[in-house]
Amino acid sequence: MWKTLTLLAFAGIVSLGTVSQSPPGTPPRQDASMSASSPGQTAPKGARDPLLDLPELPKGKVTLIGGTVTSLDEIMNRLLVQPFGSKQKVRVAFDTRTGFFQDGKTISYKDIREGQRIYLDTMLNGTTVFAKKIWIQTSADSGIGRGQVVNYDPGDHTLTVRDELSNQPVKMNFTSTTVMKNGQEHASPADLVPGALVSLSFGPKRELREVTLLAKPGSTFAFAGRITYLDVSRKTIAIDNQTDRTRYDVSIEAIAPSIVRQLHEGEVVKVSAVFDGSRYSARNVELPSTNAPQGQ
Repeated sequence: MWKTLTLLAFAGIVSLGTVSQSPPGTPPRQDASMSASSPGQTAPKGARDPLLDLPELPKGKVTLIGGTVTSLDEIMNRLLVQPFGSKQKVRVAFDTRTGFFQDGKTISYKDIREGQRIYLDTMLNGTTVFAKKIWIQTSADSGIGRGQVVNYDPGDHTLTVRDELSNQPVKMNFTSTTVMKNGQEHASPADLVPGALVSLSFGPKRELREVTLLAKPGSTFAFAGRITYLDVSRKTIAIDNQTDRTRYDVSIEAIAPSIVRQLHEGEVVKVSAVFDGSRYSARNVELPSTNAPQGQ
């Protein structure tokens, strides 16, 4: 399976709702280790009170979730969200550290209603899924996202991308000002082959402002990081890649069983994998005890 990638959808038209191109940033981080002021001193304005304020959130991976609010518990500060394209519901916690926004403006959690389409920046706070930011989008604004190429039509300059959240294809339009990149280098629409992964910046009429090619079928990738998930029956591992701090699901079907038996959650490995258009498939695995590639 390939890395989970999301594409924000256009509200009310397709399942791709949009978010503001530049959502409000988070407040400056406060020093959690600041001690109480001595008598006669005034605590710096905005300093966190260690007795009254909630602790700072742990550093960790932030995941975007888009879905519909199915229930809201204002007493326990919890939302139940059904992600787009999924039958399973996700319970999400929030508190005073959560930022709430609507069309780029700060709002209160009381503006959240059942049945609304929202987007959330979530993270794990212990074993709880916690929302750092929640957006309600009611206007058709510009947006950003990621997806997988279904088709590029050079005749009418349209790019069809599949939304991972809803699994629905959405057409985007190239213009004379659309910028295409492959990493830091320039790319061309000819690189937009079916199965390629892209990140997009687009306007309210689905006009593409920027397209960045992330991976093409046949591309080779090197991952290095800790194994956070291992499923021997499905022959899949998840790696928390150190380079971009992103989790990747990698198939280990091509790896010899004798090597697979040595893999454990929490172990740091190096993996060379090929993206085949639907998933990353490991070609060799380097274990820390051997310092040598281990293939089939």
